[in-house]
Amino acid sequence: MMLFSYSHSSFPPFKTLALNRKLIPIPRRLLTVMLSSASKQPLVTVPDLTADETALVSKQAFQRYTASDLNRRNGTGVAIVWFRNDLRLLDNEALLRAWASSAAVLPVYCVDPRNFGTTHYFGFPKTGAIRVQFLIECLTDLKNNLMKKGLNLLIQHGKPEEILPTVVKATGAHTVYAHKETCSEEVFVERLVHKGLQQVVLPIGSSNQKPLNPKLQLIWGSTLYHIDDLPFDANNLPDVYTQFRKSVESRCSIRVCCKLPLSLGPGPSNGLDEIGGWGTIPSLEQLGVHERTASQCDNGMHFVGGESAALGRLHDYFWKKDLLKVYKETRNGMLGPDYSTKFSPWLASGSLSPRYIYEEVKRYEKERLANDSTYWVLFELIWRDYFRFLSIKCGNSIFHIGGPRKIMSKWSQDQSLFESWRDGRTGYPLIDANMKELSTTGFMSNRGRQIVCSFLVRDMGIDWRMGAEWFETCLLDYDPCSNYGNWTYGAGVGNDPREDRYFSIPKQAKTYDPDGEYVAYWLPELRSIPKERRHFPGNSYIKQIVPLKFGSPSLKPNPVSAEKNRQRNQRGR
Repeated sequence: MMLFSYSHSSFPPFKTLALNRKLIPIPRRLLTVMLSSASKQPLVTVPDLTADETALVSKQAFQRYTASDLNRRNGTGVAIVWFRNDLRLLDNEALLRAWASSAAVLPVYCVDPRNFGTTHYFGFPKTGAIRVQFLIECLTDLKNNLMKKGLNLLIQHGKPEEILPTVVKATGAHTVYAHKETCSEEVFVERLVHKGLQQVVLPIGSSNQKPLNPKLQLIWGSTLYHIDDLPFDANNLPDVYTQFRKSVESRCSIRVCCKLPLSLGPGPSNGLDEIGGWGTIPSLEQLGVHERTASQCDNGMHFVGGESAALGRLHDYFWKKDLLKVYKETRNGMLGPDYSTKFSPWLASGSLSPRYIYEEVKRYEKERLANDSTYWVLFELIWRDYFRFLSIKCGNSIFHIGGPRKIMSKWSQDQSLFESWRDGRTGYPLIDANMKELSTTGFMSNRGRQIVCSFLVRDMGIDWRMGAEWFETCLLDYDPCSNYGNWTYGAGVGNDPREDRYFSIPKQAKTYDPDGEYVAYWLPELRSIPKERRHFPGNSYIKQIVPLKFGSPSLKPNPVSAEKNRQRNQRGR
């Protein structure tokens, strides 16, 4: 399960966080995720392919998913594709439907200022610098791939509900196609776009015809299992993941990926001059983010944005390195690029279709090997589906302090404690290393996410929404459904039968980083310390900010606490 997307002005020197009518300063370096690293170990690029290798892999994938018999189209007029969190061509039903229903297609991306504002409760940057850079790379790649297929990408800065009606009016488009979202902010924008389109009257061919309004056609395309194929209504979704998984696996089929025609062109022949031309891909500065220097991101992993990179990563992990067969055994690692698939950033941006992953898994099983590891990749994709459908059933309760179960607990919003967690200054190397990796790379392992979540809510007693919103800022793979779904689980307010799950730092460290290699990578001051002491280095490291809830190796163990910890570890991990 993977734990864990509004002004164009530059960030001020300090952002402030309102908690209990107090203001918490957030340094500029954290807003732009510019942590200078003491480590001299090299940066690893994901995917681990040259530009030429990535281009070749992408070309081959497009060839496999192009069908020559799709080149006849019966549509007329202009159709618009409104790209959102679906920044790909392969298996993009909205794009294919637009092509089939028209004689010309206009792809549009709206740089919505609300996506670069602040989070709902605590005023963190809504999109951190690393994800902004990733988005820019995704748009660049999308534009390039569209041009190879005979189209281009219109990029407009502003709110979709204002931009799309203007573009429709200028081009005479009859329909706007887009992928359907599920969370309230995105659904609200859909409603505003629909309302705006109703104000546009399309030109009519004769006086006998009734005036027509352009349509907004929303397509489901973000999950492995299609919502229309579920054996239950989304509002009746099982409350437990295992029940959901067993039901869809036994009663549903996964739809095949959509094929592409040889060409998606042409684009519209007129109207673009009225709206200022094609526009340009935004820069970091235009989105209020200061460009990071090379010395400030010289370790960890650098994820390359875009569909081509996504296809490259899948090829590298499945076929070149042949790692799919050991995924289940290695997936709980924390250090390096290859202990897990690392598909999540591209899934979140829609640069990679979950159904494409499924078909590649099945191809791997047919050509090489089928085992628990090949299945487990699909198991994780079903978790992603579950959180997406759960966001429909639970609505905004996944963002509320009491969660879907409306559990009222007394949470602290202590600013000093939260800053220690956020900045990686808790005195617990396993927590600090994970938080520094997050700030530096925009990524954290699944295991790490569960550990730092448990520490924040169980050991520190901090309001879980603060952690969720900080993850919203930093994560490359942020999407509201998975992020808040997992944080409600971790905080014990979600649909989890084990509401008191606790991740013991001593146990997690011993199991998943026994030699302290991970913590020493992110905390260079620990490299000179003997491996067996790296996780609890005593006076050789900063003071622990809080005691552990269930015992601490730095203190003389209490027999009662030790027994509670043993019992809790048996129930937890």
